[in-house]
Amino acid sequence: MLKIVEQYLQGLGTARTEGDLERVLGEVVRGFGFRSAYMVEYLGSLSGVRHILDTSPARRGWWPDFLASDLRPKPADLAAVLAEAPLVVFDASRFGQDDSRLRRVCEAHDLVDITAIPISYEGKLVGVLGFCGAVSLNREQRMGLTLIGYNAFAQLRATRPSAPTNGDVTLTPREREVIQLSAEGMTSIEIAERLGISPRTANQHVDNVADKLGTRNRAHTVAESVRRGLL
Repeated sequence: MLKIVEQYLQGLGTARTEGDLERVLGEVVRGFGFRSAYMVEYLGSLSGVRHILDTSPARRGWWPDFLASDLRPKPADLAAVLAEAPLVVFDASRFGQDDSRLRRVCEAHDLVDITAIPISYEGKLVGVLGFCGAVSLNREQRMGLTLIGYNAFAQLRATRPSAPTNGDVTLTPREREVIQLSAEGMTSIEIAERLGISPRTANQHVDNVADKLGTRNRAHTVAESVRRGLL
C-alpha cells in the first residue's frame, strides 16, 4: 500500500494552500482513474457546510445553491449512509422513483457514480471526500484512498482555521442576499418570491448563516451579520 499512497502523502504534507491541495487531489484523481474530486467540511451536527474544495471548476459555483435547496440530503440520512463503511460506493441504484429531480442534477454535475470517504472525528461525521467516476478498486487501493482522504482533510483544516472568527466568516452571494432582505423585514415567502427560490431554500440559507455565526434565531443572525459587517 505504501507504493500506492507515498507520492500523494508527500504532496499533501507540503501543501500550504487550497491550490496546493487541489493540485494533489487532481493527481490522486488521475492516478486512481477518477474524473474529479471534492471535499466537504461540515458544521456541527451536519446542519451546514463550513467549506468545500472541488477539483472541478464547473461545480465550484454550483455547490451553495444545491446545499441550500430541498434536494440536499437530510443530515440524519447522510450520516446513516456514510456510517456503513470507511469507504462507500454510490451509483445510479441509489435513486428511487421519487428522486428524479435529484438524479437529473447529479447527472448534470457528474455526481452519480461516487466513491465517498466519510471523515469522522471522535465518532462524529465532520466531512466527506468524494471521487467522481465508476472505478473498481481492490482492497489495497481502497485502504490507500481512505488514508489519502484523511490526510487531505487534515491538511485542509491545517491550512485554514476550522473555527470561524470575526475575520474569517464569509457568506455566499445568495446567503448575503437572503440575510439582507431579512434585515429589511421581509419574510421567507417574500424573499423566495423576490429571488425565485422556495421558502424552504430561503430558510435553509438563514440556517446556514446561523451555523456559521453561532446565532440562535433569525433576528439574532441578522443582528450578528450587521455587527460583523458581513452585509
